[in-house]
Amino acid sequence: MGKYAVDPSLPRRRRPVTTALADTGLLYALAHRPKYLEMFLEFYGENLAVATAVEDEIRKIARVPQVNRAQRNLVLMGACADRLAAKLDDKTITVIEPSEDSTDLEAALQHQLREFDRAEAGRHGRVWHPVDVDRTKRHHGEMESILVATDIIKTGGTAIVLTNDRGASRAARQQGVSARNLRDILAELACANPDLKEEDLLAAFNEMTAHFGTLPAEVRPTDSSAFRCRAFGGACQFCDR
Repeated sequence: MGKYAVDPSLPRRRRPVTTALADTGLLYALAHRPKYLEMFLEFYGENLAVATAVEDEIRKIARVPQVNRAQRNLVLMGACADRLAAKLDDKTITVIEPSEDSTDLEAALQHQLREFDRAEAGRHGRVWHPVDVDRTKRHHGEMESILVATDIIKTGGTAIVLTNDRGASRAARQQGVSARNLRDILAELACANPDLKEEDLLAAFNEMTAHFGTLPAEVRPTDSSAFRCRAFGGACQFCDR
């Protein structure tokens, strides 16, 4: 299947774009630690958006009654969905719908994400059955995020997809859209806020991804240096390029 598609041209420091499309899994991970969710939302500001499918996925979980969440194993995810739904309600997070011109690309992305699922099953020694085509619904948010990003680029803007999903990163890259994951986002926060301690960021990352939004092994940080800002005297050889 290949590795998470890292864009080598992107510096560690956040490069502003017209729109950053966040997917559901990444937002759930951040919402698991509200402090970092708030920092992220403030940092990205009006540039942050979600596709309509991501909004639908969040609201679907938020609508599950509290009394039913334990039996459906949705206590933790439900709490995260509640926090995110509130941000959607107060317009902190903008919602964008893909254009009507994206039908052909949508079909291609559906097929691509399905094949990535098939490859992932093979990597883990699982038998993949045709019924697994339905699993593509898991990726509907990522797919729409890529569609919206391509729409924005076609109209002269710049866009990026924020996702922890390996397949989504690769599908986005093939459409000329860069992807960033939770590790990248926390590193961006570290670059912008010298008061953040790298050890705290590593602990937060591990907690955020313990239940959902897990990153592929190749981009998971091995130690706290992943969140170390290397700027000196206002300049950074890793970012100023």
